[in-house]
Amino acid sequence: MPPNRLIAGWCLGVVAASSAGAVAKSAGSPPIPPAPAAMRGAQNPSDRTNALANIPNRAGVSLRMSPGQSVSVGTKVSFRVTTRKPGYLLLVDIDANGTMSQIFPSPEMIAQSQEAATNLIKPGDELLIPNSAAKQRGFDYVITPPTGAATIVAILSDRRVQIIDLPDSTQKLRSRAEAIGDLTRWTSELRVPDPDTGKLQPSSWSFDIKPYSISE
Repeated sequence: MPPNRLIAGWCLGVVAASSAGAVAKSAGSPPIPPAPAAMRGAQNPSDRTNALANIPNRAGVSLRMSPGQSVSVGTKVSFRVTTRKPGYLLLVDIDANGTMSQIFPSPEMIAQSQEAATNLIKPGDELLIPNSAAKQRGFDYVITPPTGAATIVAILSDRRVQIIDLPDSTQKLRSRAEAIGDLTRWTSELRVPDPDTGKLQPSSWSFDIKPYSISE
């Protein structure tokens, strides 16, 4: 990967924790000091056939992908996000194999940003990803294989979070519905440390899901 590029493609969007970001984590992951570790509560069994039912979006977060939701390998893409409530935005890509990668914000973007929270979005504002400043530093999103049906998920937290611990992506091939269900259930059970007390607190999570397809 070129050192000045944010992501060379979805398959390269593997996130490593950065001490510059607030991290929401699961109990099963190794500690990543010095960022505060959030914990994941006990998971209740749920029926995968209902994976897409009742996905919350109380903040009214809305995601658009450009140039469109049918793209070919090598295409540069961007995203526009709006919301009715303030929060901290994350974008997670689910590729055709069901593998999840956090593509925004990345540790590189967090480290290079001069803003306290590069992923904060407020009502009435439209967040462009990548923005002009990021593009000037060489940050781009470029489509790579695998081809097929993929999904981009916008996640909004009312508490400051910049990196989330994602579900295990080493399991066997998952359907789109299964992967989305895994992600939304997992995220909803993450706990975020309170900045004043350090106590782990639940966050209010909102989701907007956009399927897209990749061709050669």
